[in-house]
Amino acid sequence: METIDYREFDLDFWERELEDFVPALVYDLHVHIWSEAHRGKLEGPPTGLRREIDYRDHLDWAAKLFPGREMHYLILGTPIPGMDVEGHNRWMIEQVAADPKSRVSMLVTPDMPPEYIVEQVKKHGFWGLKPYRLFAPDAANARIRDFLPEATIEVAHDLGLAITLHLSRKTGPADPENLEDLRGYTGKYPRVQWVLAHCARAFNASTLEESIHALKDLPNIWYDTSAVNDLYSHYLLMKVEDRRRVMFGSDNVVVGCARGKYVTYGRAWQFFGGWPELPHCDPTPTFVIYEQLRQERRAADMAGLTRGEVEDHFSGNAVRFIQTVEKNRG
Repeated sequence: METIDYREFDLDFWERELEDFVPALVYDLHVHIWSEAHRGKLEGPPTGLRREIDYRDHLDWAAKLFPGREMHYLILGTPIPGMDVEGHNRWMIEQVAADPKSRVSMLVTPDMPPEYIVEQVKKHGFWGLKPYRLFAPDAANARIRDFLPEATIEVAHDLGLAITLHLSRKTGPADPENLEDLRGYTGKYPRVQWVLAHCARAFNASTLEESIHALKDLPNIWYDTSAVNDLYSHYLLMKVEDRRRVMFGSDNVVVGCARGKYVTYGRAWQFFGGWPELPHCDPTPTFVIYEQLRQERRAADMAGLTRGEVEDHFSGNAVRFIQTVEKNRG
């Protein structure tokens, strides 16, 4: 694994803006690990999510990114069509064995028979499931069932598992069919705990403005905040939602440790890496995760979170979430 490109600028950013905000204990509910040993049918050099990093590497990076913090993780399967899914899932379980406080969600694809998922969960002790829209025929416009068949949700219900869900469709959580599906699934399968990744995929707050009052009334819905750089998305969750359902996530390291920021305009969002030169200010970009934490700090201030609520956001809510899942599992 390559070493983190941690600069004096990043340390100064941390010390000025984040040191007094991030508590001593952090549960990161959205991270990925990867090994090229499970590249399967993939060709060419590592790109995108194919970045070599294991559990120990995550701790090494965290020692730089979150100095002095105790870290635990929900490790999610890395979703790359064509990969060796079974080998990757098995490897993740082996990796997290070093930390009894961390958990692993099994990468699942739409073609997996329910019996196979049950067998793998019972054999390896997977704690949740990680579907992904890239396994749907149309990743940009997929309904939940296109990449997460209802038979798989039934397995999660029967076994008492969590599902981390990255919504598809252009308006994400505001899409009427996504809301219809979430209402139906949360009502029909009450033993499933749902984590809506990326603030319910609200990279642009306009989608959450249109959906938050519907989402907040759904049972067994939680959120991770990973990679969202829109201030108002974080504020809406803290202001309107039950704050105890909102948990910290980073999407480290491939996304969270990119240099730049996810910017929004209109109803869109896009990664922006910064300009190389600006005569009127320092153009140096920091990490996406630091930009995210800056917005979380500001949202916490605007919404009036107590120090105890901030600590819950980074660890207490995650612990309660884990306990809820494991209570359902019996």
